Amino acid sequence: MSRRAPVDHDTALDRLRRKCRFMRRALDEAGAPPPRVRQPGFPALARIIVEQQVSVAAGAAIWNRLETGLGGAATPQAVLGFEEEALRQFGLSRPKARYVRALAETIAGGALDLDAVEAMADAEAIAALTTVKGIGRWTAEIYLMFALGRADLWPALDLALAEGACRLMGLESRPDPKALDEIGRRWAPHRSTAALVIWRYYGHSRKSAAQPLATGG
Repeated sequence: MSRRAPVDHDTALDRLRRKCRFMRRALDEAGAPPPRVRQPGFPALARIIVEQQVSVAAGAAIWNRLETGLGGAATPQAVLGFEEEALRQFGLSRPKARYVRALAETIAGGALDLDAVEAMADAEAIAALTTVKGIGRWTAEIYLMFALGRADLWPALDLALAEGACRLMGLESRPDPKALDEIGRRWAPHRSTAALVIWRYYGHSRKSAAQPLATGG
C-alpha cells in the first residue's frame, strides 16, 4: 500500500505559527507560501535534476527547452532518443545531460521503480533514489517533498534554505548542513512546510540583492 498521503498545508502552517516565533515572523513579513505539488514520476525527478544549483527561473527555462526538444513529453524513452551531447543543445550542462540520461536508463531498464519508491518510508525512498548517478540527498528530498507529498522533509543541503534561516533567526553566519539539520528539528513533524515558509521569507528578504541564491544539489 502506498504511504503517500495528502499534506494538510493550512493546518501545518497554523501549527507552525502557533508553536514558533520565527515562523510567526516569517509568515507575518512574507505571507504564507502556497503548497508545491508535482505529479510523481520521471518528469518530476528529471526536472529536479535540471534545477540543481541554479535559480528557480533558470531551472524553469532550461526545463521548458528540454521538454520542447523532447517533443513536448519528457519520458525515459524520449530522453534515450538523444545522446548526451545532443541533450546539451536544450541547455543542459554536460553533467546534467549525463544524469538525466542515467535516470532514463535506470527507469527504462527496471532498476528503479518510482511506483515502488512511492510506497517506501522516507529513509528507504531516499536510499533507493540516491543509487542513481546524479541524484543526491537534496534531489531525493525535494522529490519526496513536492512529488510524493511527504510532510517532514528538511533539505539541509539547500543554500537558500540555509541563508533564509540565517536571516530569519538572526544568526551570525549561514549554518552548515549539520547545523541546519539541527535547527530544523524544532519544526518536526512539519518540516516540509517550514522549508516552504523559509524559502518564501528568503525571497522576500533578498529584494535588494543583485543575484538570487541557487538551490542545493
